[in-house]
Amino acid sequence: MVSARIFPVLILLFTSHVVFPQQSTARIIEGKITDAGTGEAIAFATVGIKNQSLGTSSNAEGFFSLKVPATVAFPEFTVTVSCIGFETFYLKNPGDNLVISLVSSSIRLKEVLVLSKDLRPEKIVQRSFSNIKKNYNTRPFVYKSFYRHYCKDDSVYGRLIEAAVDIYKRKGYKLQPPSPGYKEEVQVTQLRRSFDNSKVRDTHLPFALFSVMGVDPVSYQATVRPGVFDIIKKYEVSTLRRNLRLFDFSLDGLSEYDGTEVYKISYALKKDTIVLKSGMKVNLKQSGVLYITTKGYAIVKSEFTQVTPAETVRAFSIYKKYNGKYYHHHTMREGYTFNTHDHYSHTSHVELMTSDIRLKDYVPFKGKEPGREGLLNISYDSTFWKNYNTLKATPLEESIVTDLQKDKDLEEQYSDYVQLERDRYFGGKEDEEKFLEFLKAVKGNRPVYIDLWASWCGPCIREMDHSKDLFAKYRSRVAFVYLSLDEDIEAWRKAVKNLDLEVRGMQHFRVGPHADIIRMFQVNEIPRYLLVSRNGDFVDVDAKRPSDPDLQHDLEKLIAEQVDK
Repeated sequence: MVSARIFPVLILLFTSHVVFPQQSTARIIEGKITDAGTGEAIAFATVGIKNQSLGTSSNAEGFFSLKVPATVAFPEFTVTVSCIGFETFYLKNPGDNLVISLVSSSIRLKEVLVLSKDLRPEKIVQRSFSNIKKNYNTRPFVYKSFYRHYCKDDSVYGRLIEAAVDIYKRKGYKLQPPSPGYKEEVQVTQLRRSFDNSKVRDTHLPFALFSVMGVDPVSYQATVRPGVFDIIKKYEVSTLRRNLRLFDFSLDGLSEYDGTEVYKISYALKKDTIVLKSGMKVNLKQSGVLYITTKGYAIVKSEFTQVTPAETVRAFSIYKKYNGKYYHHHTMREGYTFNTHDHYSHTSHVELMTSDIRLKDYVPFKGKEPGREGLLNISYDSTFWKNYNTLKATPLEESIVTDLQKDKDLEEQYSDYVQLERDRYFGGKEDEEKFLEFLKAVKGNRPVYIDLWASWCGPCIREMDHSKDLFAKYRSRVAFVYLSLDEDIEAWRKAVKNLDLEVRGMQHFRVGPHADIIRMFQVNEIPRYLLVSRNGDFVDVDAKRPSDPDLQHDLEKLIAEQVDK
């Protein structure tokens, strides 16, 4: 229930044509990729330079923008474009504006496949996981990545984030970690963010890097004990490798990727209800598609859909070959939830694209997914993005700009965000320190009744009249403390005034949605109430609500207790 205002930003993402100053050292090649047969746009095609590690992807409407460093562009170079189901395209010394048409390679049905070897789809999938160490680099290396995150309530966009992220895989693909960040390091080197105007800003994660990384089944596989299928994880980490028996597989045919023949294999859970270790039953639908090379059994693309009562998730991961091994190229995770109480939908869209691969000449580093405070240490640098490969914007996504900059231009938001967020974040830290000082001061004098609430919390507001009645009765014998989780200072002040809580003797602190006390007492929802004895001990961390008549009995008991000498 705790969230943060993230200041996503991304000018390049939202312009259909980008022009950079002449002093830029990178050559910019822009274009659109279409199907030669139908003329339709081809989304998420891999665009790169032959024999080079840098690259980009086409967006949902087939557009791309590739920045080629002068050292690569001189004296000549060849652009390559590859996509599942199409012949690889090569263009030597291209112009700056391209229209590329890919020729489809027909999918051959499984009935015409040569049956000279075991083509049971589950066996092919099993081989692909067994061959990861052969097909993917097992030595240390660094991914230079581009991160994009935006979300919307119904059809209105609420926030946007872009970042340059380095991922140091200390063990390469020697092992498949159970979660992102295990045996690997990450660091955010550049960041730009808009204000967060979404309805769920108070429950937003500050950064969702590990969430999008987790849906890459080549990199991560849950380590589940045989016979146990605990699908509820922090990230949608694949469980295919150790739970093949729980899925039905089908071999749909043969296709092509980057000049290589691939199997197309679909899978789905056999049952829509999963029994967890606790005995609880969870309604769950999960299905996907794997594209696996017929020689070497390398996974080159993964598609994934999961439906639970809480969320619908759609994801894909694409891999490309470089220097004889396969590497991550592009991952997308999109989650959809519906708020049944307030009747609105929320969609989050996160992408991670590898813009370059460093096999050598890099400096090893340590780092984890940054939290809110860590993100505040990264200032916006407008010049950085001129030579960094990002995902091209689509006309559809241009509406993000319209929605986000109603009150202030996005460029100004990028520059102002850090200072405003620091004021909000550290303002809450100061109030939390004042709250702890208050507890020390009141110790030995009176018990304390703590109310964790927020201006946006309906159930919290409905309890306030009962709380005021309780305060009027016990104000001389019990200290009443109201800890607001509001991120918006003005919203908190306005609520205190409108609810007539500006009463002498009531203690108010705005600790914000990231206070240590929230983690300490595992506050997952509000309202939440805590009782502290006159000795200063937290005697009930899930105390009764003000509207509960039995609460008065608990207060009387604490009042009657003597202070330990």
